[in-house]
Amino acid sequence: MNRLVAAPLVLIHLVVAACGPRPTPAPPAAPTAPVAVAPADPTPPSPPEPPPVTQIAQPQELTFPDEPFRAEQPRPAAERPFKLPRVQTFKLKSGIAVYLVEQHTLPVVSLDLTFDGGAIADPAGKEGLASVCMAMMSEGTVRLDKLAFSEALADVASSVGAYAGTDTQGVSMSSLSKHLDVTFELFVETLRTPGFREADLERMIKRRLEGLKQAKGNPEAVAGRVAGPVLYGLEHPYGRVVTEASLQAITLDDCKAYHAAHIRPAGARLFVVGDLTAAQIRARFDGPALAGWSGKVPTLPRMRKPARPAARIYFVDIPGAAQSQVSLTHFGPLRNAPDHLATQVMAAILGGGFTSRVNMNLREDKGYTYGARAGFSHTRQYGVLSAGGSIRSDATYQALLELHRELRELEQGVVPASAVELERERASAVLGLASRFATASASLGMFRSLVYYGLPLDYWTSYTARVEKVTAAQVKAAAKKHLRSADALIVVVGDGKAPLVVRRDGKDVPLEQDGRQLTLREALDRLAAEATFGPGGLLVLDADGRPLT
Repeated sequence: MNRLVAAPLVLIHLVVAACGPRPTPAPPAAPTAPVAVAPADPTPPSPPEPPPVTQIAQPQELTFPDEPFRAEQPRPAAERPFKLPRVQTFKLKSGIAVYLVEQHTLPVVSLDLTFDGGAIADPAGKEGLASVCMAMMSEGTVRLDKLAFSEALADVASSVGAYAGTDTQGVSMSSLSKHLDVTFELFVETLRTPGFREADLERMIKRRLEGLKQAKGNPEAVAGRVAGPVLYGLEHPYGRVVTEASLQAITLDDCKAYHAAHIRPAGARLFVVGDLTAAQIRARFDGPALAGWSGKVPTLPRMRKPARPAARIYFVDIPGAAQSQVSLTHFGPLRNAPDHLATQVMAAILGGGFTSRVNMNLREDKGYTYGARAGFSHTRQYGVLSAGGSIRSDATYQALLELHRELRELEQGVVPASAVELERERASAVLGLASRFATASASLGMFRSLVYYGLPLDYWTSYTARVEKVTAAQVKAAAKKHLRSADALIVVVGDGKAPLVVRRDGKDVPLEQDGRQLTLREALDRLAAEATFGPGGLLVLDADGRPLT
């Protein structure tokens, strides 16, 4: 103990001594008589023996036994019996359509009340309005501010939130059965009496503005921002982009008006999965808690025809970007197309998973990316194919050529789906079905997607049998019909000054012209001039998808 105390005291004395006045030097001492010194020992002692040297074993190259099973790819496990839950449908007095899946195994309830609306209903100049105003509904209620609201939910381990997507929006809730009454009360307050406080709006707008600044420096985020303007045009509801100006134009009165106009029961859809019965739902939604709530959800705006593409290749320059984000995209079939399952298997072969053609080419063979994918995405009105990923900046040119080649070869049947690919993707779709219903919220999403796309509620019941019947001929026909390499638009976001390489004889060498290595921007100019991907030229965009002059 004394030693621990003494150490800092010594340090203090040293510091004081160093900082104090310099002491006066002492006078030289008087000379003294010489002192006799004994002669040194002529035989110095032998040096100590060095410690023994430890021999470090040299690393051995790992070897694996040549066992027969290693020559064959592991096969998927046998399919387990899976019984899909049954959906009950009915209407509430207020006009809400209910889709209920009773699951009483666990004492958990998940529900989602969805409305038509979302980003496509945003007025021009206030893009982001639906997203901001729906998020504001999660910032507390008239009775409880944000902190008190969060604490009330935490006390019962529940969640209540509001959201907005492209063409839908809603209020969701998750709760243990024993806390359902408390959670439902908070859900109703969120739905009917959101707080809408000015301070919360200011904080939300500031946070989103900062997020927008960060997004504009991220190639992947910028590619997502400009995808809509490239495909649909800036004036189309699916092509508009949230900007700093549009966020700053949103006011608290806008959100109050948006809530009053769009959060209405007639035309809404309620999806419920979990430990709840139809009688219990009616008692809550037709009961006094929501008495007086009326009105119809507004009709979504009509979709105008997408604008004609302004170019073939679109480029956004982000100086210093470590990677390029590349995408080949074009319109595709709707989700409810008759040949959807064959198209799904075909897209999985092209770029659906790790062993897909796109990923095995760009990642495993050439090492240009950590992962590349391709597939179709859908809204109610459109289907869109996208193929690409984050690519090494210097390999952007070669990756574009490889992506386009993979698309074209599958489309034209040059390299049709093999028996191995077909079996793999059919098995993946079938064996992965159960995991898509693993939780109450996952099950809710699966049935919500059926209603969204206008598919029958028993769709998943026959899914396995229908996928297993998909043939190589059907996959080939789907590729020929729905892949359109000649119409694909090329989107590249990256550093325009990045020097490029190209693959020759299995090696990456500088991409040169007239003895000089080309940069990304120069290579894109050359691809556009040579119409490598088709006519249309190159258009340079800013991070908001607007052409730069």
